[in-house]
Amino acid sequence: MIYCRVSTKEQVEEGNSLATQERNCREYALKHNYEIAAVFIEEGESAKTVDRTELKKLFAYCASKKNSISAVIAYKIDRISRNTDDYSQIRIMLRKYGVEIRSTSEHFEDSPAGRFMENIIANVAQFDNDVRAERCAGGMRDAVREGRYVWMAPYGYSNVQVNGKATIAPNQFASYVLKAFEEVASQTYPISVIRKKLIGQGMVTATGKTLSQSQFYAMLRNELYTGWITKFGETHRGLFEPLISEGLFQTVQQIFCGKLQKYPLRKKENPDFPLRRFFTHPSGRLMTGAWSKGKSRKYPYYFFHNCNINFRKEVLESVFEGWLNQFKLDIDHLDKLFADIKRHTQDRMISTVLKPEDFSKKIEALKSKQSLLIDKNLDGVISNELAKEKIAEIETEIYSLKQYLKNSPDSPIDFVQLLNLTKAFLQNPGDTWANAGIEEKIKLQRFYFPHGIEIDKNESRTLKICNLFKVKGRFSSSLSYNVHHSNSKSNSYGWQILRIEEENNDEPVSMEEIQEELLKLSAILNSSTHKDYLMQRA
Repeated sequence: MIYCRVSTKEQVEEGNSLATQERNCREYALKHNYEIAAVFIEEGESAKTVDRTELKKLFAYCASKKNSISAVIAYKIDRISRNTDDYSQIRIMLRKYGVEIRSTSEHFEDSPAGRFMENIIANVAQFDNDVRAERCAGGMRDAVREGRYVWMAPYGYSNVQVNGKATIAPNQFASYVLKAFEEVASQTYPISVIRKKLIGQGMVTATGKTLSQSQFYAMLRNELYTGWITKFGETHRGLFEPLISEGLFQTVQQIFCGKLQKYPLRKKENPDFPLRRFFTHPSGRLMTGAWSKGKSRKYPYYFFHNCNINFRKEVLESVFEGWLNQFKLDIDHLDKLFADIKRHTQDRMISTVLKPEDFSKKIEALKSKQSLLIDKNLDGVISNELAKEKIAEIETEIYSLKQYLKNSPDSPIDFVQLLNLTKAFLQNPGDTWANAGIEEKIKLQRFYFPHGIEIDKNESRTLKICNLFKVKGRFSSSLSYNVHHSNSKSNSYGWQILRIEEENNDEPVSMEEIQEELLKLSAILNSSTHKDYLMQRA
């Protein structure tokens, strides 16, 4: 009986190794007067395990033909096994059936010296296999440190060669990965519904098969999409293009861990409660809103689940409007601000028409900064932890800018009209929010306070305010970053004081920062109804 094996698909396709093995085994059988009862050919199977298709068939054949099979002929012992323990197990099992192992290229007899030589040959095969494995692991470890991913590419990437070295690169399915993360982060639908939705849009594998539920969940858990490789207990920045930002990945992981509210059963944007999910509790819970039924009518409340905290809708929204109007500028300050903006525009010879391309330039500048950090990390100037933290911050900012760019109008923005809109906006930011539609309210809330507002029974705080709110400090030294509201009467209403805990909030706002926020604002105030309202007030 003959047994042949090759370990790679390439050898199977070439066919030379299998043909050579079988020919040598037939010649050996003819020379030693063996009659060939069967031939078992293992195609593309590793010898590191006994769990092989043809080897199992060989055992079954020997068991049913134990009185007639006397030997298994192989080209070399390592064709049967490259592991000494497995080889001993195979040899014992075959001897139980009265079958011996014969090698066409290695000579050993059924004697103490022959069995000793047989064991040495088996040990040499395992030693050779272990050395190869060690070299392979060392090569893969070096590749990771160079920022290359050399394993099977995950969905959205393809295995490629760059400068003669293996790595991965985004393919035609990369956009589906980004869509999947964004859909899950939005918490609009259950993950199972999102998967079916994307499959309906064409999300399939390279072979045309649909992603199973387990594959889809594994994709959403894979940090590799952020550009970080974690292997061998080490984490390194990859040189390949990331498909998602670090911030987006962390948001999805928090949803998996239950730290963020699951998809809402109600429609996402409820016009009755625009501040839902904008306020957060120190425990991490998001504020929600609902109508409470009284004796004669219903009353609207904002509240946190399981925190015993609720606010009347009209009170909370009134306080919020009051906070916003604390930042308003009078007409003299507005005229000075616009004079500064126009002077800056003329000094730098910038066109009076602002274009969304300014966002693209900012994004490219951030990517260059990111590349510099990666180079410093590879050169050992900064640690992996610091590089990961800083690059994640940059990617979050890039993601934010891309979102603004995606939502901005295609046509150029009229600079004069934009200043007039901004004038109406800064004269009464609270009224601007109150008179906006539900979608614009939600966008304006995030524009005013990018990190939202944390609130409990005793106090409220935020980590960042928009730069347009800071321009008041250019003209007034009395600007306080503890914003009071007129309803604050006692310590029991401490939450009505908004504490702003932004770092470096005393630094002056540059004209570039103001101009950038004007572009962001123009992307929000794109409703013709709302524009008409603001223009009437300007």
